[in-house]
Parts: sequence; structure tokens; C-alpha cells
Amino acid sequence: MRTPHLTLAFALGAALVSPSPAAACSCVELTPEGAFQGADAVFEGRVTEVREEADARVAVFSVVQQWKGVETETLELRTPLAGSMCGLGFEAETSWLVYAERGGGGLQAGLCSRTRRVEDADDDRVYLGAGEVPIEVGADDEVEPPQARPAAGQAGCASCSVAPVGGHPWALLGLLGLLLWRRR
Repeated sequence: MRTPHLTLAFALGAALVSPSPAAACSCVELTPEGAFQGADAVFEGRVTEVREEADARVAVFSVVQQWKGVETETLELRTPLAGSMCGLGFEAETSWLVYAERGGGGLQAGLCSRTRRVEDADDDRVYLGAGEVPIEVGADDEVEPPQARPAAGQAGCASCSVAPVGGHPWALLGLLGLLLWRRR
């Protein structure tokens, strides 16, 4: 009778002191709106290079379009090396929709940020709509000054803007006369 109790006690003790399994990355699913509001930068980009550093995978992106926080045509993004630490599996020549935050001297993203391959981001693209193409303007680039708009009344639709807000004074007088005449 003692043997079953000893076996049970030993099994329970072994279960309590054995190493616990590694924890996997677990995230709360974000909506496109929630991910957008929580991100410092949102962009679609193509990975041109991936390199591994001591604690992170660094992906170099060529930005296709941006919705928030990106002003350059290329950028670097860090993600943890391991998927169990919520790292993303960036590979060269793949396109991603990225929700990133600023930290550690640059942009970073992980599995919990809602970052995903473009082909899996239909809901996000519907929410985001059309983005802007970032264009870097360097000191050597010539910037043409904006052309002057024609003054009101000179041509095209601009001539429509010269009508008084209340309408033409003769039309107002005619309307007033009609109202007075009908009152009689």
C-alpha cells in the first residue's frame, strides 16, 4: 500500500520541479484601426536585404507606400530573432504591410504588431485606403516653385468665384418685390 503513495508523491514532486516548457509568443489580435493608432509608422515595403545581429533580425525595406511616420524611400526595421520571442520571418524579395514602433534607436516590429505579408493584408488595405509614396528630396534636387494661380474672374472655374455670396442684388430685389406683391 505504501508503494502507490510513494509513486504518486514522487510523480507530483517531479512534475513540480521539472523545467517548464518554453513559452511561445501570444498576442491579443488587433484590428487594423487599433494597430494603426498604436503604431508610430505604417508602411508597405519590399524586403531587399536581411541580416542577423546579436539580438535581432534587421530587414532593409524599399518603401512602396506609407500611411504614417515614414519619410524615406528605404529604411531598416528590427525584429526579435526567434519566433517564440515574437520575431517576424522576413526574407529578401517579400512584400510586407508593417505596423512599427520607434524604440532602441529605430523602427521595430513583431508578431503582435499586426505586421503581415501583403497578400494576407486585405482587411488592412481596405481600412488604410491609398497610401502616399515617400520621396526623398535632397539638397541637390531642384524644387520648382508652385505656379501662380490665375486671379478670380480671369478664366476657367476661377471665374465662378466672383459671384457675391448672397447672389446678385437685382435678383434679391426682384424676389423681395414678388413677395410683397403676393401679400396683397
